[in-house]
Amino acid sequence: MGRLFISHASQDSEQAKRVLKWLNGQGFPDVFLDLDPHRGLAPGERWQAELKRAGEMCSAVIVLVSPHWAASKWCLTEFLVADQLGKRIFPVFVAPTPFDALPGELKAKFQLADISTPEKEADGFARLEVGLKRAGLDPRAFEWPPAHDPDRPVYRGLQALDVDDAAIFFGRDGAITRGLNEMRRLRAGAAERALVILGASGAGKSSFMRAGLLARLTRDIENYVVLPAMRPGRAALTGPTGFEASLAKALGRSASINASADVVAAFAALRRLVVEAFQRNAEAVGETHLAAPPTIVVPIDQAEELFFDGGAESARALTLFEHIAADDPNVLFVATIRTDSYEQIQRSFLPEKQCLFTLPQVAPGAFKEIIEGPARLAKPAIEVEPALTDQLLADLSEEDALPLLAFTMERLLREAGAERKLTLALYQSKIGGVSGAIRSAIASAIGETPTPDTLALARRLFIPALVRVEPDGVKRRRATRAELPSETQSLAQKLIDQHLLVTENESIEVAHEAILRHWPALNGWIAEEHGALASLTSARVAALDWRAHAASNNSAAWLTHRGARLADAAAVLQRGDFAGVLDENTRAYLGACAGEEQKARRGRRMLQGAAAFAGFSAIALLSAWLNWERINPEVTRFTKFMPYLATAAQKARSDGATFQDCAVGAATCPVMVAVPAGTFRMGPAPDGFGFEPGTPDYEQAVKSQPPQKRVGVVRFAVSQTEITFAHWQACVDGGGCRTQPAPDDRGWGRGDRPVINVSAADGEEYTQWLSHMTGGDYRLLTEAEWEYAARATKSADSVATYWSFGDDEELLQEYAVYGRNSNLRTAPVRSKTANAFGLFDMYGNVSEWTQDCQTVDTDQISREEDTEADKAAALKRCDFRALRGGNWGYVKPKNLTSTSRFVENQYARKGSIGFRVAKTLE
Repeated sequence: MGRLFISHASQDSEQAKRVLKWLNGQGFPDVFLDLDPHRGLAPGERWQAELKRAGEMCSAVIVLVSPHWAASKWCLTEFLVADQLGKRIFPVFVAPTPFDALPGELKAKFQLADISTPEKEADGFARLEVGLKRAGLDPRAFEWPPAHDPDRPVYRGLQALDVDDAAIFFGRDGAITRGLNEMRRLRAGAAERALVILGASGAGKSSFMRAGLLARLTRDIENYVVLPAMRPGRAALTGPTGFEASLAKALGRSASINASADVVAAFAALRRLVVEAFQRNAEAVGETHLAAPPTIVVPIDQAEELFFDGGAESARALTLFEHIAADDPNVLFVATIRTDSYEQIQRSFLPEKQCLFTLPQVAPGAFKEIIEGPARLAKPAIEVEPALTDQLLADLSEEDALPLLAFTMERLLREAGAERKLTLALYQSKIGGVSGAIRSAIASAIGETPTPDTLALARRLFIPALVRVEPDGVKRRRATRAELPSETQSLAQKLIDQHLLVTENESIEVAHEAILRHWPALNGWIAEEHGALASLTSARVAALDWRAHAASNNSAAWLTHRGARLADAAAVLQRGDFAGVLDENTRAYLGACAGEEQKARRGRRMLQGAAAFAGFSAIALLSAWLNWERINPEVTRFTKFMPYLATAAQKARSDGATFQDCAVGAATCPVMVAVPAGTFRMGPAPDGFGFEPGTPDYEQAVKSQPPQKRVGVVRFAVSQTEITFAHWQACVDGGGCRTQPAPDDRGWGRGDRPVINVSAADGEEYTQWLSHMTGGDYRLLTEAEWEYAARATKSADSVATYWSFGDDEELLQEYAVYGRNSNLRTAPVRSKTANAFGLFDMYGNVSEWTQDCQTVDTDQISREEDTEADKAAALKRCDFRALRGGNWGYVKPKNLTSTSRFVENQYARKGSIGFRVAKTLE
């Protein structure tokens, strides 16, 4: 609904109170009036700053017009600023005022209401009420449930909320106000013609656009005509959710619109209808001076599909949108797109006419309303136990917090059944925590212990039809039912029943990309097929570019698949499981590439005779160039490492010494710290490490940790910091670390920030390269080594505290990068204080891979119970690894203690996970 702001002259205070009373009586709960003892200015506040802030945060301004108001420079400034910010403005006469005394901007643009005399009051308030309703500001504007869908659930799970869900869309009031302000500014004549809503996966962009902005713009019928949101999918124009279908619904047609020319004509028809309706209404009320007919809003959800899944229609759609924007200044586009895909839309979609609107992740303080707000509106009522809310808030400290919470609430309501009571006990016994919600749904679909045949079937279902690998990460893909292998249809339906897959108009897709990140088995399958999936996506994208330039004179220049790249794509084409998802456009493109390759091969044969005359030295140089990939690591080894090893080995003999196996100070290799041997008590104390017995925290602490034991650690070296992007790049430049795609820094910066989006296997590839360069034994740390290094004490008799510096929670901010001070991103290494061993970031920044396996069934570390000495053993192959150290996303200090540990699939790549390395010392 949004906040209302009453602007008035100080002499009109009584009239302002009267308007406030009327608004409250009409059900408007959020009205700012400086005189209001509850919501107005508090004693001691800086009134100018507070008025400015309240004005910026409001959705509409009610201007109380009087001779005093017209004579006040402050009131006039307040009005002009509100107009410039794009606020909805409702002028109301509260005293007879000469029309000529009013500012020209108010007379030219706004329809006025008049309550200046008792005789006019009823009609004036009625006109104000109509105006507020038409602007979508009526407190009853969003009823629940919608009249046409009385059984609509209040918790929608991983589905995006739509226009009908505006009443249950909580947690984004400030962003909605900013978005509406931008839309009003664009309508008022700004140069930009497209509002691009940019946010990370899991930020809730689709829900924000649909349930937040479009629902309100739809109600503002005087200013906007909003088309149904389109989604490009694989047919941006003719698909079931494409532009033609959106336009047909807006025109009230049941039949689809076909050719591009018809689309242009249909849009022109819509525009005529809007203008004609506006003119009739203006003439009927005698307000022919009003500025412009309503703006047509074209919403495009998940606009990245225009560049990866839009098929041959994407180029036509983009050209059409350019034509519409150029032809009619009274059309605005609203598009959502992922942060990591923005580069495509930045240069291809109205590039000079974009208004960028950044949608951050939901603020932690908003989650309580997201949990409890929908329950208050539910019919019949839903009861949410306060203890459940508290536990959910405590658990929301990892990636994908919003989608995981939404999915958890949906499953909780399903488990609650007819009782409709959501309790902490139900959450713990049936859901297994926020992070376990997806895993429990998967288990419901394929069984707690699925057979190998079932897992193989699930793999065929998802890969390649429902997954795509782009340069910036793994994404879901919208497929048709026909693309799925016939034997997987039954399993697909079970996953649909669990709301893990969604289907519409014969299309099917993963409900949310959080599923790709939180299903360990699927994560592993994607990692195994990463190369083939990336090759498939590359061919599709290149085919779109080629098709877009097919009519140009240099269309052959867009046939970019040659040599090994073409061979990789051809190999994918020959695979029966992948061939089924190749569209005709991509097949035609690869066929054209093969034709160009044949031409080039004939040309090379003609040059072979001349090449025979080349000298021996040229052949040698060519050979070296062709074998550079093999030679480069050895060149790096003998130039950047070997000269410094003796000095480093000498330094490593002293406990606490720092050394580098490459040039001192260079970022080629990490600074290592020689850690002394010692004995310590590993694991939490028997009392649950500080938690009271009988509490949920105590149970969680005891169940998730191995029993405390005395462990001896032999002397070893550990990297002073987490491995950084600079270290990783040295590995790439030196011929190692060939992981594709390259680890993404999420736009936070590289250099001395810890490398992220790396799996345990990636970390081992780095240690293997470093070992080869130096001849040393580099590896990931064992869990015992990690905890010993974090505690920074070599005496088993010392008191086991939460952290190396004791139990003072406030000191944690001095030593750790985490939710309270991280700005929800990594920080450069060495940003915080080092521990007693001289090691940085042992708590927070990124969670760190260890080499120890952890099985899901027993949740135990792979070491024997009574081992007295911990020594790195030969690496065991396993699906799951233990992570230590917490990360930047954690808010609760208890998640960053010396004993905190987590489990993750070894192939997982996340923005919260990195690693540091150990070296065995003689």
